[in-house]
Amino acid sequence: MSPRKRSSVASRRRPSVPKAKRPKPPIPDPPEYLRRLGVQPRKSLGQHFLIDQFILADIARACCPQGGETVLEIGAGPGGLTEELARLAGRVVAVELDEDLAASTRERLKEFEHLQIIAADVMDYEPDELLAEGGAEPPYTACGNLPYYITQPIVRRLLEAQPGPERVVVLVQREVAQRIVGGPGHESLLSISVKVYGAPKLLFEVPHTAFWPPPKVQSAVVAIEKLPAPALDIPAEEIEPFLHLVRAGFAQPRKQLHNVLTDEFTLERAPVLALLAEAGIEATARAQHLQVEDWERLYGLIKSRHPALLEARDAGVVEDDEPDDDFDEDLDDE
Repeated sequence: MSPRKRSSVASRRRPSVPKAKRPKPPIPDPPEYLRRLGVQPRKSLGQHFLIDQFILADIARACCPQGGETVLEIGAGPGGLTEELARLAGRVVAVELDEDLAASTRERLKEFEHLQIIAADVMDYEPDELLAEGGAEPPYTACGNLPYYITQPIVRRLLEAQPGPERVVVLVQREVAQRIVGGPGHESLLSISVKVYGAPKLLFEVPHTAFWPPPKVQSAVVAIEKLPAPALDIPAEEIEPFLHLVRAGFAQPRKQLHNVLTDEFTLERAPVLALLAEAGIEATARAQHLQVEDWERLYGLIKSRHPALLEARDAGVVEDDEPDDDFDEDLDDE
């Protein structure tokens, strides 16, 4: 009798059973005014329209806590937030990139005489130019529901504007909101850039079901109170070199700062460690652990010892658009 064949491991495996899928939550119906307008969100512009009336009202109140303020709204869309703002603000200038959408929203909200809707790209104009086009002037609050890909340039443009808004209220992706706010051990290039000009605060989170169509991510509302003057004791023309240093520090967020600066500035390790020690910064710290004042001390020392390092560089500097891996405290230094 021939020996009995042993069955292979593969042949003894139990047949796989597909996991039960959770039913997807139903997509909310768009409000009547969206159905009437026949509006279809444009994916190329990252459009997800906020339709929850309670949240719209909460954002409007965050923009107009006293009532009667002047508001510059960025990305009016079909006018859900615009309408709530018009009920509270003394003057609203709303900017919308999509000309057809701007025209339909202008027609729908024509009863509000103190509201002007402008079809324009907000990045092509200074805030005071947009206000003037809408018959308004500072002081003002800026607000908007910002797509992820344009959050950073718009927020920075608003904070650096002269005259800038007294307050910025933005609805953004939740992870971006966390980056804007930062906090001890969780700072980012974006949070440091914001804190040079203002004091950010996370107001509340917004579920994806509050939008039409629902995005795949959660969102949050952040308010940034503009500081009377930048939080740096340096001349205005040195803010950009200061930010070059911060960008370099966040270029490799997984690494300890002494290793990052050694790589980015092609310095020997010994002088980098000496700079950090003199600035009162732990050698094992990562960029996320430093506050604005820490960067300012380090900037002053590098300016006096190695000023050429602070010139703008095309290589080795990244923008703050990566996932929040640098929030992980357990990463080993490379």
